Amino acid sequence: MIESCQLANGTSSALQLPMLFAASSIVPIAYSVRCVLFHDVCDAVTPFTNGLGVTLSCQEFEQKLQFLARYYNPVSLQDLLDARLGKSTLPDRPVHVTFDDAYASVAINAAPLCAKYRIPATFFVNARFIDNRALALDNLICYVVNAFGFEALQICAASVTNQDASDFASLAQVFGEFLPSLSLDDRKRFEDALATECCVRMGELPPLATLYVTSEQLRSLANYGIEIGNHTFSHIHCRQLTSRDFDSEIDRNRTELEAITGRPVRAFSVPYGSRKDLPGPLSEHLRRSGYEAAFLVESAANNSRSDYLRLNRVSMAGATDAKCFAELEILPRLRTVRNVILRRN
Repeated sequence: MIESCQLANGTSSALQLPMLFAASSIVPIAYSVRCVLFHDVCDAVTPFTNGLGVTLSCQEFEQKLQFLARYYNPVSLQDLLDARLGKSTLPDRPVHVTFDDAYASVAINAAPLCAKYRIPATFFVNARFIDNRALALDNLICYVVNAFGFEALQICAASVTNQDASDFASLAQVFGEFLPSLSLDDRKRFEDALATECCVRMGELPPLATLYVTSEQLRSLANYGIEIGNHTFSHIHCRQLTSRDFDSEIDRNRTELEAITGRPVRAFSVPYGSRKDLPGPLSEHLRRSGYEAAFLVESAANNSRSDYLRLNRVSMAGATDAKCFAELEILPRLRTVRNVILRRN
């Protein structure tokens, strides 16, 4: 038991975390299963990941697993689905761990640590990147900025949109505003412009980066209690998909993952995590295709009535147990209250 801790603002508190858990129930929001998200678990960022903000060191990741194992009951995707169907009941304070984006570090570093703490997980993978056959656009953007400077990225972005290069002022703006606005054709043009700016053939970078899982690593993850899920074929903003694109981005990815692992793919994770990227037609396609769960990253609280094809996750980044507590217990409840108020208004 932790005798004292640091609160999210860094001030000391004599309160113990179990007392804080009890106090969190003051916020009148039902909170059933917690779902958390991680990406890259590696002791050093590379030119391909520096700037994304998704990398945790092995020590940082293990600290979060220790927190989850101490204060929660980790459950598998199967546990969630059985509870939804009434075949079983979830334990108190259940938590489900997930990973996105096909990073090899999940197989190399994260999976053994999850097994150490007996924490099952779901790993959402893009088949296009398996065996380092291609490089994700996010990682290519980081490489261009780190190797050639932000101005090179600005020039490429401006060439696609015919805007002034100075309109693209930060990586946060590029990832949060520019990329979501691109059509699939414009996204390809932007990727080609970045490759031209780097003076490289796109096939040369993935083996250099060695970022992503191999087929063999993917098959081995079942030994660690990690299930494989669908994250689209090429990691795109699904708001730009039409029903004609579902076969190439959703169905193809599932087929390739199942062929590699020999296991069914039952869950889908929305790239970038926004509800805007889970529009009605895609949600209905997932339902018709037999998916049993789909995950966002809206960081709100799930309750017992939550649609399993629209489950919320929390990205855990807190450096202390108390900050993790705030991320996982307090802030999701407050966001849910905010969402209820906004809907009513």
